Formats: sequence, C-alpha cells, structure tokens
Amino acid sequence: MTEAKDTVETTQTPAEEVKTETVETQEQPVKVEPNPLLKKIEVSVSKEELDKDIMARLKRYAKKAKFHGFRPGHAPMHMVAATYGAEAEQEAINDKAIAAAAKALDEGKFAVAGRPSIYPVEGQDQNAPEIKFAVEFEVYPDVTIPELKNVKVTEFECELSDEDVQKTLDVMLKQRTEYKKIDRVAQDGDLVDIDFEGKLNGEVFQGGKADHYKFILGEGRMLPAFEEAIRGMAAGEEKTFPLTFPEDYGAKELAGKEVSFTVKLNEVQEPIVPELNDEFAKSLGVADVAQLKADVKENLQRELKSRLTNKTKQNVMDALLKAAEFPVPETLVEIERQKMINDQKEMFKARGINVPDSIFENKEIMLEQAKGRVKLGLLLNEIVEKENIVAEPAQVKALAEDIAKSFEDPEEVVNWYLNDPERKAQLTGVVTENNVVDWVLKNAETVKETVKFEDLMSTQA
Repeated sequence: MTEAKDTVETTQTPAEEVKTETVETQEQPVKVEPNPLLKKIEVSVSKEELDKDIMARLKRYAKKAKFHGFRPGHAPMHMVAATYGAEAEQEAINDKAIAAAAKALDEGKFAVAGRPSIYPVEGQDQNAPEIKFAVEFEVYPDVTIPELKNVKVTEFECELSDEDVQKTLDVMLKQRTEYKKIDRVAQDGDLVDIDFEGKLNGEVFQGGKADHYKFILGEGRMLPAFEEAIRGMAAGEEKTFPLTFPEDYGAKELAGKEVSFTVKLNEVQEPIVPELNDEFAKSLGVADVAQLKADVKENLQRELKSRLTNKTKQNVMDALLKAAEFPVPETLVEIERQKMINDQKEMFKARGINVPDSIFENKEIMLEQAKGRVKLGLLLNEIVEKENIVAEPAQVKALAEDIAKSFEDPEEVVNWYLNDPERKAQLTGVVTENNVVDWVLKNAETVKETVKFEDLMSTQA
C-alpha cells in the first residue's frame, strides 16, 4: 500500500498572507458488496411471432423503399430483405423483448428502480422455438423508518439582540466608507498607496515589484511584518527592511527565506465613515434612522429564522440518514450523481470557469453525496406516507409571503410563486420537509442548543 501527499498551491502577491494546505490521500482496497436489490428474470420470445413481426416491418419498408428500375413499393421482397432485413430483425427483437420484459415485470408486481437491462441468454438452443432473454433490474428497497427514540437531534436557537442590530448598522456604515487624503503618518484603517520592490539574494523575485499598490493597513491582507514596516511612515518616505517569509508560505521558492523589501509610501488616505443619522437613512431610501433600524431588525429576524431552520433541518436530516439502515438502488444513485455533475458543470460555466470533462470521469466523484441524497429522499417519502405528513395550503402561502417580504412588491412575488405550478410545488416541498423536521423534533431525543448570532450569520446560508 502506498501513501501520497498532494500540496495545493495558491498564487498571491508575495507579501500577502496566504498559507498552503496539505491533503493526505491513502489508497484503500475496494471491497465490492453484492447488490441485494438486483433481480434477474428470464422471458421468452416466440420465433414464429418474431418472424411475423419482421415480415410486417419489411412490408412497411417496401412501401417507401426506392430501388433502381422499380417504382416505390414494387421492388421484389428479396431485395427489400437484403437491404433492410438486419434492421427490421433488430427492431423486432428489441420490441418483442421489451414487451415481454414489461409484461413479466408487471405480472411480478416488481417496484422497478431505474431502467432494466435486457440481453439474450447465453448458450441457448438455436433450434428452439423461442429466444430467451435475461432481464436484470433493481427494485426499490423496503424502507424502514428508524426508531426515533434512539435518534439524537439538535434544535438550534438564537436571540437577536439590540447589539446585533447595531453591529449590522456599523457594517453598513463601514461599507460606505470614503477615503480622503491626509498629511500624517500611516495608521491602521488608512488606505495606503505604495511602490515596493522585493529582492532575494540581490535579485527581484517574481511578483516582488509593484507601483501604486493600494491596500487598507491593518486588515491583515499583507504579511504582519510588511504592514508593521509601513505603519508610522509618512507620504514621500522610503524604507528598506528585511522580511522572512513563513515556512508554510504558498510560493515554495520564498517559503522560509529572508528577503529585502524597499517601500516608498506615495499617499495616505484616512477613512471617513458616515454617521448613523436621518441623512444616512435617506441615502438608502428610508424615511429616517428609526425606520432604518426597524427595517434592519426585521430583516435580521427573518434571516435569523431562516438560518436556524436550515441549521436544525440539516442536523435532523444528517441524524435520520445516519440512523437509517437500508440499501439504495445503484441505478438511482448514478442518475443522481450525473445530475449533480451536470449542475456542477453549469455552475462552473456560469462563473466563466473552463473545466475539462475529464475531471468528472472518475466514478467515485460525488458518489457518496449522491447515495446520501437518494437514501434520504426514499426515507422522507416513507415518513411522509406513513405519518400522513402534508403541506397545508396556508403553510405554503405563509412561506411565499415570508419570502416576499424582502421585495419591493410583496404581493406580486406571492402571486409569482402561487400561480405557477412548478414554483408552487417547490414551496410545497420545502414546507413538507419542514413538517417532517417538526415531527422528528417531537418524537426524537431532542436537545436545544443556543448559537451565537455572529457564528450563525458567518456560516454559508
């Protein structure tokens, strides 16, 4: 068994603070388990019936076939058979085999998952009056709902405080910061304009030189030692100082090396943060600062509720998936995997990223995620059916109204959702999932956990 280490490198400005990430991979032997959902049956097709079908097809071909010296539909049958016989035979075999397989599956009342595979049985007697075909297919599993009293789930809680609202307002103010040139030494928060040149062993290294490079001092974009050297400099001042790159620096040729930087500070601009007053509120299209605070609080409460719901839902779904014990059809997993790959390709395309298709050729890519999705989908369907969980129309409307609150014309958005069957179905699915989560929380071993507002809002929604 071999062990490999892959190092992911990040390209950056030499003085910027970026580290590498080392990913360890280890080869493992693949153990193939038998598929308990795979079934196989045999069907037969009468050669006599098959010959009749082939002849009927050839007659249809003969009506349209064109042969030199014969009017359409009047060519000898042996000429039609010589030209179209193989095609007619293959079509007849396919149709007869599919029809026989469909009948057998229907009579056997199999809950078929995906598309069956049909192929001739090997070693059969060529003189027999029938042709035998094997039909391989997967069936849906018997889905067992876990005993919820043994399932531990977490319901997350968070209270919105006035301090949280104020922090959000502060961020809004900071986002609208303007910078004004000032005649003093540089300090944290200032926008500085510099020329710099870095040398390794007396030679300028790649990316080590720039003119009029701007950044905000103290935000941690540059290496700490680089920022410390600029802190306290005045416009027009030039300084040369040594700097040692971290051992884990992204550019390997610079990692752990001492270089010499020469920096000239061209300009210092101090931040001008607007005041939280009626004038600022009006610049955002709000009547006054009181209304701005109320709007911000309402929006935060709505976002908070959504994130708490999603965080709790994810915890519940993960717990259900972990507790569920039943196999999933490989056919459905592959369909889901391909859908996920296509979605990923579309995402890259939308972002203008050109990713070669060869990256997605590995059969293991997104396999576990696809298995989880299929398994969870089957489990949720079983819960919904067995527990008679439904999305009430009032709940669907309430969700549409909640979404619409952040839009300029809420009523128009509500109608946009509810008057379109596909969009309404999406909302119905979300409400149904939420109702399943509520059912689990009532019946499982549920604990409540308080999360910090800033932690909740910093996670990806």
